[in-house]
Amino acid sequence: MKQTGPNFAEQRIIQRKKTARVWKLLEETGIKRRYIAKHLGVSYGYLNQVQYGQAPISGPMRKKISEFLGIEEGRLFEDLDEYLNKEEANGIR
Repeated sequence: MKQTGPNFAEQRIIQRKKTARVWKLLEETGIKRRYIAKHLGVSYGYLNQVQYGQAPISGPMRKKISEFLGIEEGRLFEDLDEYLNKEEANGIR
């Protein structure tokens, strides 16, 4: 079932903001997203869904992206982790 509604829309916006740095770094490689998707072992459509907040960024996807960029996963996603930890501490999740 497809998720809709204001809560889902807000979640998409939050995910896009939290992962913006990752997508900017991928864009800066100059490699087309179709090739990035192929290298990551996912479809182009799925990569777009993750980028635009329509699908969650899973642990395995985070690992693949960090390996592709050659940046330690913890460093690459530190902003995302900090944000999620703050939300959890505040009972927002």
